Amino acid sequence: MKGRKSWAMAYCGMAAALSIAFMLLGAVTPIFMYIAPAIASFLVATVCVECGKTLAWTAYGAVSLLSLLFVPDKEVALTFVFLLGYYPLVKPKFEHIRPALLRGLCKLLLCNGGILLMYGLVLLLIPGGSISQEMRTTALAVSLTTLAMGNVAFLLYDRALHNMLQAYRILWQPRLHKMLGR
Repeated sequence: MKGRKSWAMAYCGMAAALSIAFMLLGAVTPIFMYIAPAIASFLVATVCVECGKTLAWTAYGAVSLLSLLFVPDKEVALTFVFLLGYYPLVKPKFEHIRPALLRGLCKLLLCNGGILLMYGLVLLLIPGGSISQEMRTTALAVSLTTLAMGNVAFLLYDRALHNMLQAYRILWQPRLHKMLGR
C-alpha cells in the first residue's frame, strides 16, 4: 500500500512539473498559447486516471498556482485556471447528461462562463489598461465571431480529450505500467 501511495505522489508531481513546462512553452511560443493549457489539462486527466480525483485536484491546484506565479503570459495561465485545467475533472459529470444536445449546451455554458469570468476578472483588475480600451473598440460582430470560434474550438477540444484519454487507457497505460513494473 505504501508503495502505491508513493508511486501516485511521484506520478502526480511529475505530471504537474511537465504541465508547468508546457505552460512555460505556451508563454514563449505564441502558437502554443492555447495548445499548452490543453496539453497540461490532459496531463491532469492522466493523474485522475492513475491516482484518483483527490490527487488530480491537487495537481490542478499546484499547476494553477505555479502557472500564475511563473508563467510570463498570464492569459495562458488564466486559460488553464479558469477553464481547461479543471475541465477533465468535471467532464465525467457532464457525460451523464442526456440527451446529447443538452450535454453539449451545458459544456458550452461552462466554457463561456469560465471565459467570461476570466476576462471579467482581468477587466476588473486592469480597468484603465489597454485591454479594456481594446475591448471597447472591438466591433460586436468580431466579438461574436471570436466567441463562436472559441465555442467550436472548445467542442473540438472536448472530443480530442475524450479520444486522447481512450488512447491513454488502451495504448499508453499498459506500456507505462509495464515499464514501471506495476
